[in-house]
Amino acid sequence: MKQVPGFPLILLLLCAALAVIPVAGATGITMTAAAGDYYFGLGESADVPVAVTSTYDHDIDGTLQFTTTEQLQNTGMVMMSTKNKVYSHTVPPGDSSLTLSAGTSDAEKTVTVNVAYDYTATSAIQVTLPEIRIHFVADQQQQAQGSQAPVTSTSGAGTGSVPSSSSVQIVQQTVSAQQQAGRDGTAQQALQNNQMAQDAGALKEQLRREAEQQETEKTAFEEALSRDPLLASVNESLAAEGFAKVSQASNPSSATTGTFSQEYRNAAGETATIAGSMENGAVPSVTETSAAPVNVTAPLAANATYQSAATQLAGQGFSRNTSTLTYSAGGGATVNLTYQDPQGKRAFVNATTDGKDVTQISVEVEPDAPFDYVPVLAAAAIAVVVLGAAWILYRRFRRPGAPPILPARPPVPEEPFDHRKAARELLNRAEQAYRDGREDDACSHAGRAIRVFLSWEHGGCREMTNTELLAFLPPGTGQAGTIREILDRCSDVEFARGTLGPDEFPRMADAIRRMIDTKR
Repeated sequence: MKQVPGFPLILLLLCAALAVIPVAGATGITMTAAAGDYYFGLGESADVPVAVTSTYDHDIDGTLQFTTTEQLQNTGMVMMSTKNKVYSHTVPPGDSSLTLSAGTSDAEKTVTVNVAYDYTATSAIQVTLPEIRIHFVADQQQQAQGSQAPVTSTSGAGTGSVPSSSSVQIVQQTVSAQQQAGRDGTAQQALQNNQMAQDAGALKEQLRREAEQQETEKTAFEEALSRDPLLASVNESLAAEGFAKVSQASNPSSATTGTFSQEYRNAAGETATIAGSMENGAVPSVTETSAAPVNVTAPLAANATYQSAATQLAGQGFSRNTSTLTYSAGGGATVNLTYQDPQGKRAFVNATTDGKDVTQISVEVEPDAPFDYVPVLAAAAIAVVVLGAAWILYRRFRRPGAPPILPARPPVPEEPFDHRKAARELLNRAEQAYRDGREDDACSHAGRAIRVFLSWEHGGCREMTNTELLAFLPPGTGQAGTIREILDRCSDVEFARGTLGPDEFPRMADAIRRMIDTKR
């Protein structure tokens, strides 16, 4: 085949252009353990660290199921004890960790550990870590050769169901004593095996008693849950919106104390989850989470500010994304609603009610992200490569006398986001609100001025939350204490947990302005 002149150079230029195109990674959560097998001495606490990485830009609330299985096999008998523990767990953005504990053991044995994390984004999602084996050994110098390669798992489609609660299972297989004695070869070995069988029988009886006790506590715990007035009220509210309970997971520490979670589903397949704890026979509060637009409590639904905000957000293309409602036994509730537009921009409505009236409400829309230069630069690079390739081909095959074709100029990038200017504007709005007597609005704008300035000052491309910002700042910086104090005071006043003292706000405003005007 005849090769086109200049073809290798053209191919090289095209490959270089493709290399600069960014590859968008899927949003999700990844869990990683350093190895598949871990060895611990007798009496040593078996704690296994698991690294967690989240590419979401906000906290993810979910349910962590931790399952341990241990097997004891002696003459004619196999006993297997499986225990499940269910916890509510929040995964923050970026890197974090959690610790799996298999307890201790005074005897040599192997315990297998399975970990699953269930959460809901636009659908049910699960992260299932491959099986980890924990070996309790008398001499750690005599370790078996197990998997030393890391084990990892990333978000995938989940079942959407609440994980099962604690359980103990026993499996028994019988083999005749004559067969076993013949297989062992000597009478002495048969006697030893008989002693092992007796020990296994005692352990079996102990496990059976533990299982019966756990089942008794679980039954009493769930009966107490069914009588709790707060849980009954939330159940009635969900039932009125077409949701029916499909599963329940409980993790009692006694007959009247423990944690629980319940899953509800409507005819459209949408799910809602409530979770909480019972203390001494009473549930002080429960948290309801749903991606469906569930009821926001009667006081908030009737509130004029909320109605106006919901109408305005809908007119701007926002729709309800997730809802988190925390109900307290005293009748109050905290409502956190997340909205999202087709471009992924989010808005938040946060409110607090005392059961009759709305005591606090705030509406916040994410600021527009600073201009992303990567697609522009990628397009410019591709344009230059394509025009360069066209120029090479033209020079090779042009007719004599034809005028040359000049490459077009790449587009000029837009001016970057000025975070200092944006922070000053927010601070000016805060000072105006304070002069007008609106202390809550003044503190809201002042807190945002700090978050916008520091988020972009430290290389971010979005406004961080208070928690993210305080975790991001180095603890040794001179301003860390001042920033924390101002953010805490602004949050207290903004959410009606305190009031400003005389001249307190002007001092905070002066500190913020000095921070913004100081050049690094």
